[in-house]
Amino acid sequence: MFERRRKKLDIRQLLIIIIILLITLGVVITVKGISFRKELEPPTALANELPRFRLIDMDNIGIKTDEDKDGINDQKDILLGAKKQLEIRARNIFLEGEKESNYYPGGDPPPDLAVSTDIVARAFREAGFDLKELVHEDIIENFNAYPLREIWNQRFPDPNIDYRRIQNLEVFFKRNAISLTTVFSSLDKENLNSWLPGDVVFFDMDEDGYADNVGIISDTTTRDGTPKVIYNYIDPGFTCEENILGQKPIKGHFRFPDPQKKFSDKEG
Repeated sequence: MFERRRKKLDIRQLLIIIIILLITLGVVITVKGISFRKELEPPTALANELPRFRLIDMDNIGIKTDEDKDGINDQKDILLGAKKQLEIRARNIFLEGEKESNYYPGGDPPPDLAVSTDIVARAFREAGFDLKELVHEDIIENFNAYPLREIWNQRFPDPNIDYRRIQNLEVFFKRNAISLTTVFSSLDKENLNSWLPGDVVFFDMDEDGYADNVGIISDTTTRDGTPKVIYNYIDPGFTCEENILGQKPIKGHFRFPDPQKKFSDKEG
C-alpha cells in the first residue's frame, strides 16, 4: 500500500516537472523569437538571379527635343505612338495576297493594315514628325544615296511609297539619326541602358544579311530586363510586342532626332 502511494507521488512530481519545463521552454521561445519554420528569404546569390524588370522614367532621360511642343519629349512621344498601334493590331499587308496592294495614294494604308515601316511612320507622327515628307526631302537632295535605281529602277522619287520601303528608311536613319550599338546583351548593365524605349531598330528576320523588319523599342521588358519591340511582320501577321532583341540579327539601332540637326517639316 505504502509503495503504491509513493509511486503515485513520483508520477505527480514528474508531471509537474514536465509541465514546468514546457512552460519555461515556451517563455524562452517567445522572448528570443526562435522559429522552427523553414527560412524563406533566399540567399544573396539566389536573390541576384531572381527575375528583374527595368523601369525607365521617360521624363528624365536627358531628351530635350519636343517637335510638336506638347510638353512631352520626342522619345516618349514616339514610344506612345508605337504603343497606340498595339490597340489597333493592324494586319500585315503581305499576308493579304493579291487582293490588297501595297501602294496607296497619299502613302499611308488604312489603319487596320500595315507593314513594319508603317508602324514607325505612325509612331513618329505622334511626335510631330512626318516621315513621308522628311524621307522625300532627303531623297530629293541626296538621290544617289538611296537605292531607288538599283532595287526599284526608279528615276524619280515617289513620296507615296519611298518612306514605306525599309531599305530607304534604313538609309534615312543612317544619314539623319543618332547611330547606336547593334550589339545587345541583357547581362551587361551598361549595354542594356543604351537601349531606350522609343529607339528604332532594324532586324534581319530571315538572316540573309539584309534588314527586312523595323520596330520601336517598348517600355515593356522580359524578366531579365530585355526590352520588347513593337513591330508588324508576316510572323505573327499583325502588329505585336515581342522579345526579339538578341533573338534576331540587328542591322541598325537609331535614336531620332539627332539634336545636332534640324528636322522640322513645318519650317521652310
